[in-house]
Amino acid sequence: MRARSSLNETSLDNERLTVRILMLSGSMTCLAGLNAGWFGPMIPSIAAAQKMQLVEAGSLISVYSAGSLVPLAIGRQLVEKFGGRKCLLTAALLFCIGLAILAFGSQILVLSLGAAALGVGAGLNGITGTICILRLATGPSAAAVGKLNVFFGVGALLGPVVALLGLNSPWSYHAVYFFGALYALAVFMTAFATKRLDVRVPKPDPSADSFRPLQAPVLLYTAAVFLYVGIEVAMATWLFTYLNMTCALSKDLAGWSMTALWGGLTTGRMVSVHLFKYFPAARIALCAMALIVSGILSLVLLTSVGDPLILVVFLLGLGFGPIFPTLIASASERYKQHSASITSLVITAGAFAGITFPLMIGQVFTKVGHIQGMLVLALFSSILAAVYFTVQVRMSLPPVRIDDVRDSFDDSAGASREQIEPLPELKLSPETKRAL
Repeated sequence: MRARSSLNETSLDNERLTVRILMLSGSMTCLAGLNAGWFGPMIPSIAAAQKMQLVEAGSLISVYSAGSLVPLAIGRQLVEKFGGRKCLLTAALLFCIGLAILAFGSQILVLSLGAAALGVGAGLNGITGTICILRLATGPSAAAVGKLNVFFGVGALLGPVVALLGLNSPWSYHAVYFFGALYALAVFMTAFATKRLDVRVPKPDPSADSFRPLQAPVLLYTAAVFLYVGIEVAMATWLFTYLNMTCALSKDLAGWSMTALWGGLTTGRMVSVHLFKYFPAARIALCAMALIVSGILSLVLLTSVGDPLILVVFLLGLGFGPIFPTLIASASERYKQHSASITSLVITAGAFAGITFPLMIGQVFTKVGHIQGMLVLALFSSILAAVYFTVQVRMSLPPVRIDDVRDSFDDSAGASREQIEPLPELKLSPETKRAL
């Protein structure tokens, strides 16, 4: 009875700790989503205010992604050494500093410094929250990571709205970043005041097999996350410009279209959390990837449709929704003994994609054409689906059949019976027999 009571208390403590981590890390994940949602609409305003080229202003998102590389690359070691609480506190402080610099700074170098600090905070929060949630999760991993990433979708959904409010104010984009700095400060103070928040990740067992990052499945999972994050970040960066300049949508309607994109992403993640209970995660992710390809091609073919494009953008976001949590959870479940290591590796690859893809697509937009840039994203989306299908379906681990387990048990039991020698016959003397 005492053992059962102790088990229930432990389970309750685990649930409470999971909720605390989810809310605090989720709050910063929401802020990262806000930044993703409001950055695209603010690129023209930043470029005009700072008297720089459009591509130069857009490069700040690459600096942001570069800043996130360091904590992502060593995230497992940081959580092992300092624990979840200190890592989340540091992330919130870096969020606040980076956004304050972006709010009050000028010139590209100062703004790049703010974007880098913001990226370091976002990367540290992302890897810490994901590792802690995966460690504490008791249900499907994809659903647990999906809950955390719903916060990103909510923030990204509200980001364009916040951007439009700020850009229509006398303070333009400065007001948006100042709001973000206050938000980060509130999260930091909340995390500082919250007790019993620490999560420790045990160091790898020296006797266990070492993690080999050059295995084919590891490389394919890394490539899949690299492609997905690159496509999503590039789309978030340049879709507003595409809709405004190529599809001739007004800035207000293009801004609301960005809201539709993140609304679709949020809806996709919220719905997928429930769908993971009934359908294989890989099937859901592959359907979502097909929806992304279809959505991008529709944007290319329907440039003159006008207002109804907002529905296409929503469906595109719906496709983005389930993919990232599924990719992370699939890699973590395949390498359970090295969950923190592979999570850190694939998310780092995603951050590197966040640096390169916006720059590359920006160059295609500027030097070749906007439609060609969208076609490049459609091509990469098709490659993403092929890579994930290969690693998750074609290279899946063979399931353990009940008959195999039963046969193995029977064989071992038979071998054990053969090894048991019969007892020798017990011989008793006549006197002993009479006494008995």
